[in-house]
Order: sequence, then structure tokens, then C-alpha cells
Amino acid sequence: MTGVKNNRRAQYTRQQLKQALIRLLETKPLAAITVTELCQEADVNRGTFYLHYASPAELFASIEEDLVTQIMPLLHSRAANLDQWLPPILDVIKDQETATQIIIRNIHDSPVLQAVLAPIHEQTLGQYRERFAEADPVILEYYYEFFFSGAVRVITHWLATGAKESSTQIAQVIKNAIVH
Repeated sequence: MTGVKNNRRAQYTRQQLKQALIRLLETKPLAAITVTELCQEADVNRGTFYLHYASPAELFASIEEDLVTQIMPLLHSRAANLDQWLPPILDVIKDQETATQIIIRNIHDSPVLQAVLAPIHEQTLGQYRERFAEADPVILEYYYEFFFSGAVRVITHWLATGAKESSTQIAQVIKNAIVH
């Protein structure tokens, strides 16, 4: 048995706790979830929970970090063209649908996701600065919020309706809305 953090049993336990938290988050907010009910849902004892996480919030941050770990390489390797880099990200979002929907609901409260979105934010503001000949940062933020909120709503609607369309089709919808 290698270190507690890396052995298979510990990895399995962490995965069980993450899945249990996601199930609980489908019906209640993170702040209302107790360690006791989380342990019952995951079928682990409190000591085991505390061996891995200090709180349900820390466990949730770990779920976010897992998602970010999958998305970050796709963001950093992205081509200039949105319809090349967005479909692989949408594929990850679709594969992690429940976690993604929960995280999206709390997107403005997530420092992890805000860090991921920062490069997109800056790039988009630069594009809007040129496209709309606008220098006022406050007005540019309104443009960004409109774009970002619309893109998030398209993605959540896509997930909520079963994600039947391809990620390429959804990326094209978002791109068309941005460009036209």
C-alpha cells in the first residue's frame, strides 16, 4: 500500500464522496449539506471523510478542480477559431453533465472557474473593444455579460434537453450569436 493519498482504495473513496455530493447537490444547496448525510450517501464513516476533506465545500472545490483539469489543456491549446476549440470543451461538459450544471449554477462564486474564464474574458473584451469601438470598461463588461450569460444558457438548455445535438452544432450556435 503506497501513501494514503494515492492508493486505489483512497481514490475509490474520494470518487464515492464526489458522486455522493453530486447526488445531494441535485436536490439541495451546498451550504445545506452536512458531513453526516454526505457520509451516509457515500457509505463511508466521518473519519474517512475527514481523512480526505475538511468540509463539503472543500469536496466541491475538488470536483471543480477535476473539471478544470480536463478543460484547461483544451483552453490553452485552442486555435483562434471558436468552432475548433469549443466543441472539445463541450464534450467534456457533456461527459460531466451533472457536475457541470451544478457548477454553472454557482459560476460567479467559483474562484476556480473564474480563473479558467479570465483569459476568455480578456480576449472577449478585446474583441468587443474593436468591434463596437468602445473604450469604456464598464460598457464592455455589459457586452461580456450578455455574451457569457447567453452562452451559458445555450449550454444548460442543451444539457437539459438531453444534449442530442453535437458539440460542433452547439459551438456553431454560440459562434453565430457572437459574430452576427
